[in-house]
Amino acid sequence: MGSVHPAFSGAAIDQHLERDVAEYLGEPQRRMLPRFDVNLLDGSPPVDRNWIVPGFIPEREVTLFTGPGGAGKSLFAQQLATCLAARRQFLGLPTNRYPDNDANVILYITAEDDDHELHRRQRNIMAAIGASRADLGDRLFLSSLRGRIGNELATFDRDGELERTETYQLLSDTIMEAGAAFVILDNVAHLFAGNENDRGQVTRFVNLLYSLVKVWGITILLLGHPNKSGDAYSGSTAWLNAVRSQIDISRNADEQGNVLDPDARTLKLGKANYARQGQTLGFRWHDFAFVLEDDLPADTRAELAETQKIVAENEAFLACLRERAQQGDGRAVGPSPGPNYAPAQFSGQALAKGFGKAPLKRAMDRLFHIGRIEAVEVTRPGKSGTKTIIREVPERSPEPFPNTVPERPELTARTTPHTHSIPKGIMGAAHRAAAPNLDGGDDA
Repeated sequence: MGSVHPAFSGAAIDQHLERDVAEYLGEPQRRMLPRFDVNLLDGSPPVDRNWIVPGFIPEREVTLFTGPGGAGKSLFAQQLATCLAARRQFLGLPTNRYPDNDANVILYITAEDDDHELHRRQRNIMAAIGASRADLGDRLFLSSLRGRIGNELATFDRDGELERTETYQLLSDTIMEAGAAFVILDNVAHLFAGNENDRGQVTRFVNLLYSLVKVWGITILLLGHPNKSGDAYSGSTAWLNAVRSQIDISRNADEQGNVLDPDARTLKLGKANYARQGQTLGFRWHDFAFVLEDDLPADTRAELAETQKIVAENEAFLACLRERAQQGDGRAVGPSPGPNYAPAQFSGQALAKGFGKAPLKRAMDRLFHIGRIEAVEVTRPGKSGTKTIIREVPERSPEPFPNTVPERPELTARTTPHTHSIPKGIMGAAHRAAAPNLDGGDDA
C-alpha cells in the first residue's frame, strides 16, 4: 500500500480533534435538541389522548378541515364553536371538554364572511341547538377579517424562508388575551400567502401554527379551500403530510356522482394518526343549521324519506334511459305498454337500483310532467311507419330574475329537489327553504 497523506495520519487527526474540542468548549451556552425523558417509563402511564370532537378533532393539534365549495365548512365551524362555548353536544357527540366557566374561550376567525353574516348564521345556530345568549357566557369569540388588507400570517422571501407578519402577532396576542383554548381559522386561502404547491413553504406555514399550539396549549382547526376543479382542497399533498389529522365534509353522491339528497352531508376522518381512518358521521342541513336526521320531528323525517325515495326513483329511470341511449337507436324504449315499454325494460337492470315496474312507471310519469323526458316519433330503419320513443330533455339553466339593482349580480332560480336529482356542483334545497351558499368567497 502507498503512504498515507500527512493530513490523514493519526497524529494529524488527533491534533485537529484537540483543536476543535478546545474551540467548541471555549464558546459559551451551547444548545441541544430537546430530549425525551426516558425515566418517565418507570413511572405512571401517559394520560389518554383528549379530543375536542371524539374521534375527529384531537386536542392540541392542527386539524385540516377540507371539502368542496358550498358543502358547509363555515357553517360547520361556527356551529362547532357555538356548541363548545354553550356546552352543547355537537351532532350527537359530546363537547364538554372545558370547565363550565368563562375561561377557555372558543375563537372563530373568518376572512370569508362579514359581521352581518356571522349574526344571521349565529341566530340560526342558536335556535337549532336550543341555546340562549346566557348559555354562551363570554366563551364565544367571533371575529371577521373580511375586507382587511394583509390577513396573511406569514410571507416568504425569495429563498422561500418564512417571515411572520403583524397579523400573526395579532393572532398570538388575541389568543393570549382572550384565553383561547380552541381556534378556528377560516380559511387558508386568506392566511397563507405562499405557493401552495411548494412543500417547503406549506410545511413551514403549518409548523408556524404548531408553534401557537405549543406556546399557548391550544387546538387549531384550519379550513382548507377547494381547487377550481371542485376537489376537497387546493395545492399539493403537503397539506395532508404536514398535519396529523384531517377531516372532510361532502355531499352524498351515487356511483355516477349525482347528489340525490342535496341537504345530506357526511363528515369523514381522512388522515388519522390518532384514530381509525375512515370514521364517518352523517347529518343534514335543515333550517340554516346542521342537525342529525333522528333529531327532526317524525313528520319531517317521513316527508324527507318520501322525497328521497322519489328522487331515487327518478334518477334510476334516467340512468337506465341514458344507458339505452348510449347503446344506439335499436335499444330505444317507449312510453306505452308493449315490447319496448320503458318501465318493464328497465326493471331488473343494475342501474334501476332494485326498483320494479311500478316505481319506474311513477318516475316516468313524473319526469314527463316536469319536462325532463319527452316522447318523440322516429322512423324505423328498413320499415314503414314510425314508432314513439322516450328521449331525455337536456337541462337548461333557469332564466334569471330581473336585476333591479344594477351594481348587484343577477340571481338564478333554483330547481325543486322533490322531483329529480341534483347534478354535481349544483346547490340543493332544504325541506323548508332553499339552501344558501354555505361558505361563500373562494368556497362558493
